Amino acid sequence: MRLAGKLQATGGPRPGAFLGAVAAWLTGWVVPASAEVATGITLVPPGPVTDRVSLEVRIALANPGATPLPAQAAVYWDRVEAGRRVFHTKLTLAPGETRLVRAWCPTAGRAGEHHLLIRVRAGASLAERDAAVSVVASRTPALPRLQGVWLDPLGLSPSVYARRRAVTAADLEHLLGGLHGVGVSWLIVTYVEFQGAFFYPSEIHFFDRDMGRVTGEPWFTFDVVETLLAAADRLGMHVFLGLGRGGDMQLMESFDKPDWPTRRGTAVELSSRVARELWRRYGAHRSLYGWYLTHEMADLARASAYYDPVADACHALAPDKPVLCAPSGTPILDAAVLRASHVDIFAYQDAVGAGYVPGKYTYDPERRMAQLDECYRRYRAAHEGTGKHLWADLELWEMDGKSGYANAYPPPFDRVRRQIELECRYVEALTGYDVTGFFEPPGSDNPLVDARARTLFAAYGEYARARRPATR
Repeated sequence: MRLAGKLQATGGPRPGAFLGAVAAWLTGWVVPASAEVATGITLVPPGPVTDRVSLEVRIALANPGATPLPAQAAVYWDRVEAGRRVFHTKLTLAPGETRLVRAWCPTAGRAGEHHLLIRVRAGASLAERDAAVSVVASRTPALPRLQGVWLDPLGLSPSVYARRRAVTAADLEHLLGGLHGVGVSWLIVTYVEFQGAFFYPSEIHFFDRDMGRVTGEPWFTFDVVETLLAAADRLGMHVFLGLGRGGDMQLMESFDKPDWPTRRGTAVELSSRVARELWRRYGAHRSLYGWYLTHEMADLARASAYYDPVADACHALAPDKPVLCAPSGTPILDAAVLRASHVDIFAYQDAVGAGYVPGKYTYDPERRMAQLDECYRRYRAAHEGTGKHLWADLELWEMDGKSGYANAYPPPFDRVRRQIELECRYVEALTGYDVTGFFEPPGSDNPLVDARARTLFAAYGEYARARRPATR
């Protein structure tokens, strides 16, 4: 379980021509004004990457016309030459159709600075993209550092994690600047609403089943989502936006309950509405990279009844933008389930914070640490050949258990270092959860009262600088 799920109990707070035109502008495509095709592109992971992964190039094609449109897409390393082409496909787009083309580019033997050259022809039009890629020589699939971090917006409230005063937009900008300074290049916002109240000016109101009220009011007086995206634009960072739990904090535990079909349907509809509203409000931000499905479900086959239709709704907005989920505990999964899933990235929670072992919180992180090698080995085996990305969701907190699942605090860095060094052997990217209460850059004039968050950040910063990747 995530801390956000516990805050409720503790009282803490088509596309068509338009899609193509926006996506083309956002991603830097060169598209002739008379082009009949509109395209978007996203690289997963966003980089840098090691020389032990396959980089996915996601190419969105759209035919806004009224007649079928023949098209082809190709991807090259560094130069447009036959010997450097790593992908090529031909297809025909039906009138009004959008389609995702996925190209896989192995990085083995390519340590250094490179360019992926993507060319799309549709009818008489040509679209081209030159994407810079840093490939780092590595002994492990993932870099041994945090490339991404999670941000729980409710944790910005001093009533959740004590601070001198209420958080402002300037505080958030300072936070992202500090994270960027230690090599963090993407941000996962865990939810844009919590218990029906939003972190941006939403027009959505709905009934919160846990609180028994119709909600829609904002949590803060400023637009948290706009602030984060604007800061990330300036820094060249990438942002996933979490859709929230839509007023049903325990959906992930309701598979066997009689009202599961109704609750699932409500959750799908609300999550899809939130995604559409976010795209309408914030789709012009270059940093808007993808979507996070906030409900954390362990049984992935059964969870597909929620995950798949919401992922489809997100992909309908921008097919190239990936959808991410973070299975909790010790998830039930296999290759067939993963292959059939409509989700693109699985960031497995390492569950170290509360010392989770199957069916039980021990509040002893070492109990979970002892299981991590087997867990991530199993995840990696299940992911082989599925076309799904395997990331780690590494926990930057712990609890003493004296008050149950509550009162989390920053851990010593030695434990975090061991998590990093173990998990990077199995996944393609490491992310750390979360930064609002446990991982704070220095120099803030509104610091967390718990100084251990700055101690952890300082120790990690020293570690990360010593391991700053050098391409050749």
